[in-house]
Amino acid sequence: MKKIFAILTLMVILPIFSYADNAMVGKPAPSFKIKSGDNQELSFSDVSGKTVVLFYETKAAKEKNRKLKDELNKFYDSQPEAIKKNVVRLAVINCQGVIFSGAWESALKENSKKEGIIIYGDWTGDMARDYKVKAKDSNVIIIDKKGVIRYYYSGQIEDKDITAIKSLLNTLLF
Repeated sequence: MKKIFAILTLMVILPIFSYADNAMVGKPAPSFKIKSGDNQELSFSDVSGKTVVLFYETKAAKEKNRKLKDELNKFYDSQPEAIKKNVVRLAVINCQGVIFSGAWESALKENSKKEGIIIYGDWTGDMARDYKVKAKDSNVIIIDKKGVIRYYYSGQIEDKDITAIKSLLNTLLF
């Protein structure tokens, strides 16, 4: 029965990988160090052993995948606490080259309250470089518990792919 479920799940999931950046998928996720508006640092080692759903965006692109974010928040909220503690929802904004960091830190804090999760800043641009994110776009990356990138896409996610992304998460969480 497990084998049939796995095969059916792959049949649903594989089409989304045709849109994903195959250069990153299947490779170990690069290390990172980012900082919130409250000066809380987060590094890759802090999230190791957990499934990571990462949105890396610029300020201008943060609404591009709003529907996906809302759907994934509902999906997350529907999970039991035992699952939730093994998932990291990570929002990162490219803050490289910011002149008035105090204003950006305040904006990160304010937007973190609105979104209900801590939004971190990539202040050096190292994460953008290492993850090969596309500038001025919404980048969606899913990393499994072993630290391997399982999904990577830059741009607007189509409605039909949201179900496939949730199916992928189901296979990674259970």
